[in-house]
Amino acid sequence: MQATRVKEGRKPLILMRLRQSAEVRRLYATRVPWWRRAPIGYLLSIPIVAFGLGIVYLEHFFSLRIYVPDMPLVLPVLLVALLWGVGPALCAALLCTLALIYIYVPPQGAFAVLPRVQWAADNIDKLAEIMPFFLIEVGIAIIAGQREAARRRALLAELEAQARAHDLEQLNEELKRVDQLKDHFISVASHELKTPITTIRGQAQIALRRLTRVAELPPELDSVRLALQKIDEQTYRLSALIDDMLALSSIQAGKLKLRPRPCDLVEICREAVEDQRLVSGRTITLATPVETLMIKADADRLHQVLTNLLSNAIKYSPEDTPVEIGLACQNGQVEIRVRDHGRGIPADQREQIFQAFYRTPEAQASPKDGWGLGLAICKDIVERHGGRIWCESAPGEGTVFIVVLPINGS
Repeated sequence: MQATRVKEGRKPLILMRLRQSAEVRRLYATRVPWWRRAPIGYLLSIPIVAFGLGIVYLEHFFSLRIYVPDMPLVLPVLLVALLWGVGPALCAALLCTLALIYIYVPPQGAFAVLPRVQWAADNIDKLAEIMPFFLIEVGIAIIAGQREAARRRALLAELEAQARAHDLEQLNEELKRVDQLKDHFISVASHELKTPITTIRGQAQIALRRLTRVAELPPELDSVRLALQKIDEQTYRLSALIDDMLALSSIQAGKLKLRPRPCDLVEICREAVEDQRLVSGRTITLATPVETLMIKADADRLHQVLTNLLSNAIKYSPEDTPVEIGLACQNGQVEIRVRDHGRGIPADQREQIFQAFYRTPEAQASPKDGWGLGLAICKDIVERHGGRIWCESAPGEGTVFIVVLPINGS
């Protein structure tokens, strides 16, 4: 029963190979000119061998002495083998061998009158002289057969490459279609979620403000206040995640557009720091050399970059350590440094962290949630401004993310 199943399982493979071989033969035949097809080769091998035979007769007539007397008949076999392949070459070789046997092993009296014993002795020598010719012809036929087999193998490899290229093209088209559907879904879902989340957060903030105006809250309302604070925090995180998803969708679709205009980078940093202080309750220090630093950039996108960098610094550093952000300006560029005091990032992962959906093994093992979108979005926004972003880190000493932007825009 098992042998039967194996044989039945091999049938489709055998049929596929047979169809492949038939297809290769058909394509091989279509690519060969009509005058190089095998039937033409069989027919033309006769006059070509006759031409070589004429050269042999001329040698015999003029009594020319050569070491291999049948060499003029090697050329017809070689020519037929190169032009028409192994079948016509074997036919030409057979004709040449028969001709040589007739010439060099003739019946008694065909070229000279010799005694029978001497004729037999001479013929043995002649047959020995024909043997190199026979071996050469066989070698030529083998080489012609290998050459033709190599052509067929090359054609088969070409067919397989074309089939795989076609399959890969179809798969690529399917992946593009799925990717477009994914981007469309993310965009639509994010837009649909943003409105109710904004409404929920707004209502929670209004309720929180009303409760904070009350001098003494009853115990039952104090728990409500804590719940509203939790709602405010979580909806803020969810809103930031939706913003990241929308930004990533726009980036991948090539629809992310910047609206550069003169803006105060110091004010943008202060707003981002204040927002993160309210959400996390962490200590965040801001060091600026000037009170105002005007640059030409998209203020909303820069705020998104700073928010992502500060959020990561807060998320992956101990709660009792500060997060530091500093500004510096020189040579027509502004430099932003965001420093934390976490575990640090290994050197082999400092480039990968800027890829979408990538998270370091330490981040994956931590209880902190995340999608690995923030740094990829930061990199794209910074580069669209004509700037650069990278990180410097040492194990156990924290990480510094550095953003360099041109003051006058890209």
